[in-house]
Amino acid sequence: MRPFAAVCAFVVIAVSNRVAGDGVLTDPLAIIVKLPAMLGLPSNDYSKEEPSTSSAASTPWPSSSEHQPKPSPIVSSSKHEEPAKPTTSSVYVEPTPSSSAPPPPPPTTSAPPQTSSYSQQPQETQNSGDIPDGQGNNFNVPAGAVRFPWNYNNADKVVPITPKESNGGWAMSPNQMCKPNSWCPYACEPGYYSAQWDPSALVYNGQGSMNGGLYADGSGKLSKPFPSKPFCAPGMFNAGIKNTLGQSVSACQTVYPGNEAMIIPSVAQAGGYVDLNIVPHTYWLGTSSQFYVNLAGSTAEQCIWGNADKPIGNWGPFIFGGGQGADGNTYISVQYNPLYLSVGFKATDAYNVKIECESGQCNFPSGGECKCEQGVCSVDNGCTVTLSGNAKANFVIY
Repeated sequence: MRPFAAVCAFVVIAVSNRVAGDGVLTDPLAIIVKLPAMLGLPSNDYSKEEPSTSSAASTPWPSSSEHQPKPSPIVSSSKHEEPAKPTTSSVYVEPTPSSSAPPPPPPTTSAPPQTSSYSQQPQETQNSGDIPDGQGNNFNVPAGAVRFPWNYNNADKVVPITPKESNGGWAMSPNQMCKPNSWCPYACEPGYYSAQWDPSALVYNGQGSMNGGLYADGSGKLSKPFPSKPFCAPGMFNAGIKNTLGQSVSACQTVYPGNEAMIIPSVAQAGGYVDLNIVPHTYWLGTSSQFYVNLAGSTAEQCIWGNADKPIGNWGPFIFGGGQGADGNTYISVQYNPLYLSVGFKATDAYNVKIECESGQCNFPSGGECKCEQGVCSVDNGCTVTLSGNAKANFVIY
C-alpha cells in the first residue's frame, strides 16, 4: 500500500493534468486521482516470506535461486463508511506493505462487442444473521482455535481454505489460527466477495486493515458485524478468465481486508471459463481485487505463498486487477508480475493474456488492445481497460 507522502505526491502531479470530455483520463498518473488502486497492479515491497504448510505444486515449475520481496495491492483512498460498531483490534502479525509502483496508462479507445461466454448469473445468498455451527465438517480445530462454521458446498457460497491445516478453513495463512478476541476472514466462491468486515476499520493501510470476516469474542463466540448483509455477496460479474489452453490455470485472490495472502482460488479449467470477483465501489473503503495468476497446469493447491524457486502464488507470472470506481465504470488490468521476472523466470515461458471485450462499451488503451504476449505488454508495465455501464470482458489466456 502506498505511503501517505507518496499518495500526496501522486495526487499533486495528477490534478495538474487534464481529463478528457468522455471521462477517460489522458495522463497515466491522473488515474490515481480518479480511481486510486482500482487497477490492482502494484509491485510493493515485503520484507519477509510467509511460511506455509500447504502442499507444493504438482507441476514441475521452473526454478531460480534468488529471493525477492513480493508485490501487494494498490488500494483506493476513497472512503465508503459503514455504520460504526464497537470492535476489538486484530492480533494478526502478518507483514504490511510499504511502497508501490505507479499504475499502467489509462484506457482511451473502444473495441466492438463480441459473443458472451458467461455461463452463470449472480445469485443472491441468504441475508440471515445466523452463523452456522460447522455443518458437520471435520476440519482441523487446533487447541485454542475457533471452529470454522461452514462445510463444503454450503448455501452461503463460503469456500473453506486448507481446512486440514491450522487455519481450519478460514481465509488465513495455513499456519495461522482463528483465535478468540480477533477477526477471522473467510473466502467466497468465484465471483462473490465477503460482505463482512470490521465497520470501525476506516484506514486501508493502518489499524484494522486485516479485520475482515467474523469477529470472535473472548469466549470464541462468532458474530456477524452486518447481520442484514449476506456472508458472500455477488461481485460485478462483468469479467472472468477464458482459458483456451489444454491445462487448467488458477488465479489467486488476495485476502483484503485480511493478511493479503493470495489464497482464494478461481480455477479456469482447460478450455473453460471462471468468473473473477470484481468488487463494486461499495466494497471496503473502495478497494479493488487483485489476483496472482499461476502457470498452466496449476490448480487451487498453488494458491499459496511461493518462493524464488517456485513461481506460484505471489511469484506467479501475471497479476490481474479489477474493481468498480466511484464513477460507475469498472477498471480491469493485466501485467507481468515484476517479482516473477526479477529472479530470472522468463515471461516467454508463460502463456499469453489479452483482455477481450464481450459486450457493451469497453475502452482500451491507445492502439485498441490490452495484452501481454511473448514477454511484452501492449503498454509498458501493463494495461487497463475501462468497462462502461453493463459492459463485460474476458481475460483470455492463449
